[in-house]
Amino acid sequence: MINEQNKVLLKTDAMSKCKTIGIKVILLMLLLLMGNTSTIKAQGLALKSNILYDATTTPNAAIEVRLSNKWTAGINVALNPWSFSDNKKLKHLLVAPQLRYWLCESFSGHYFGANIAYVHYNVSDIKFPFGLYSGVDGERRQGDLAAIGASYGYSWILSPHWSLEAEAGLDLGYTWSDRYDYPKCGTYRGSDNKFLVLPKLALNIVYIIK
Repeated sequence: MINEQNKVLLKTDAMSKCKTIGIKVILLMLLLLMGNTSTIKAQGLALKSNILYDATTTPNAAIEVRLSNKWTAGINVALNPWSFSDNKKLKHLLVAPQLRYWLCESFSGHYFGANIAYVHYNVSDIKFPFGLYSGVDGERRQGDLAAIGASYGYSWILSPHWSLEAEAGLDLGYTWSDRYDYPKCGTYRGSDNKFLVLPKLALNIVYIIK
């Protein structure tokens, strides 16, 4: 019994350290992006929102900075605080820095992206499309996810300040969570830790400040 308790404590401590390191990395990237306002204004800035993400009742926003003619860096933030009827919920906080390489010119045409992401979530009885994350259907899971991924996208210039982006990619993530029965205040059913392959789709409305 003591050995089992020690294993749980060591596992919890390792997860806590991993979570802390991930948050520090994300905060550092955010500070680097936002630390010099005058440089950002001189280089160019884009504000955006993923309308596919909005459709899941998740408000989201991103900021992207031109680093050079072909490189940009940005950070995406999303927050879903809602609970629905019968204790259904898709509550989560997402923070995801991204680096992009543009084949022609920043904010225009084809690009490749690399990102890291951290998600804290509390999801209950949600049925995802195409059978994704089927374990969440019929129970509640609360935990964290860290991921790294790559993507490809294209940006269409609509006007001097507006553009439309389409992006698709895959993330490799590791999640650690606690499982509960679906009803409110449901019985604890243990923990679940595993790797996941996460598809990523975005249709971004972009406002460019030059």
